Amino acid sequence: MYLREIVEKWNLNIPTPIPDEPVSGITEDSRNVQKGFIFTAIPGEHAHGWNFIPEAIEKGAIAIIGEPQLTDDYLTLLKEKNIPYIAHENPRHISGEIAHFLAGDPTQSMIVIGVTGTNGKTSTTFLVESIFKERGFATARFGTLGYTFGNQDIEAVHTTPFNEQLVSLFSKAKEAGITHVIMEVSSHSLAQDRVSGIHFTASAFTNLTQDHLDFHKTMEEYLKAKLKLFEMLTGENTFGVINKSDPNAEHFIKHCKTRYVTYGMKGDYWASDIEVTMKDTKFILHSPMGEIDIKISLIGKHNVFNALCASAIAGEMEISLKDIQKGLRNLKCVPGRFELIEEGQEFAVVVDYAHTDDGLNNILQTARNLTRGKVIVVFGCGGDRDKTKRPKMGAVAGKWADLIILTSDNPRTEDPKRILLDIEVGIQKMGRHKGDDYFVIENREEAIQFAMDKAKPNDMVVIAGKGHEPYQIIGTQKFPFDDRKVARKCLRGKQ
Repeated sequence: MYLREIVEKWNLNIPTPIPDEPVSGITEDSRNVQKGFIFTAIPGEHAHGWNFIPEAIEKGAIAIIGEPQLTDDYLTLLKEKNIPYIAHENPRHISGEIAHFLAGDPTQSMIVIGVTGTNGKTSTTFLVESIFKERGFATARFGTLGYTFGNQDIEAVHTTPFNEQLVSLFSKAKEAGITHVIMEVSSHSLAQDRVSGIHFTASAFTNLTQDHLDFHKTMEEYLKAKLKLFEMLTGENTFGVINKSDPNAEHFIKHCKTRYVTYGMKGDYWASDIEVTMKDTKFILHSPMGEIDIKISLIGKHNVFNALCASAIAGEMEISLKDIQKGLRNLKCVPGRFELIEEGQEFAVVVDYAHTDDGLNNILQTARNLTRGKVIVVFGCGGDRDKTKRPKMGAVAGKWADLIILTSDNPRTEDPKRILLDIEVGIQKMGRHKGDDYFVIENREEAIQFAMDKAKPNDMVVIAGKGHEPYQIIGTQKFPFDDRKVARKCLRGKQ
């Protein structure tokens, strides 16, 4: 593929003559530039991509894509080097399309399902993957817990990778014979156009509650980012899947450019006769194809919604109710999602990723409904993230838990004590008293041990916030720390 062909295909604006050179790749990371690459210079968290134009040129970049307002210094440099500057209002979006095109447009021949929402994305993708595998599809899953296809399991740095890595993943998946991809699509990735160039067969919406306002600033902007996934749907065979029980459902219906179905406690796919135990969750699935008994190993009413979403995706792909039933039943667990820790103790211990007030509410309400004794919760909030949700999470804990142990989550570069004080505001508003029904223990392992020591037969200890994460971020460093391993260590020491 030659640069001239790319310019003509997308009708790009180049004021200088177009060099007749072959394009070997495109990247927004100057460290990855090779001879024949296009370099995309975009604003980053710590520096602007413009600053890396000289490095990109030195490494062999043949063109630069960036925002229209390039400074005179860089324009002069590019003119001296005879490197064209392609000005574009949305450089990351166009770069994503070009990256997929250069890779042979791998998603054009795949079924790609995108799942977005504040909570439930990971569990829903696991459930869909299980149904697809029951149906016999060669399936890949991309998300928070990793990028998995064939015999490959790649650790996830981001829930949804950046364009360049996504293209690579899809290309590798296609080479491995994958036909169906189910992926989590984060609000960050949508706001940053990381998924541009992907041909989505279906877009699914789980729910929308407060999170990531450190990035999006307002709930309106957060919603706007999520809606992009539905605006990307084009073509006769694409469809949307929308949680009708969520207050924002109408926004997604309005922005869905193709056909859609709904699910929830009402809608095209809905549940009745819900029964939740410590072992499983049962319900009757009602659908346009009929109804069927469902049993899943995932615990809680919120997982009924996740299973309904997965069922709607599968149902609209003409997968039978029997295959849906078997696929849902086959999934035994999702790491770090209401994950039971068993070491022979006389009380229940659960580790969960809940890190929003809605997520914590779902988990603690489930714990309350399942527990004959007391509900004990250990949690904190992440540093350098949305501060406004901290008192809200404190209030949720104050509503449902009998005993609260506040501790560090991933404090990052914030003062852990400051984070804990923000959470305490919400707890105290619920009439709880420090040293009586809530405690503050900054060291996370000590906090978990304290909870285990306080627990009595028939109680439930919920360790929330980090779930599957095998690390704790303090400052700018990652230290080994897995809530599940620490919980087991504490339980064994108690025996």
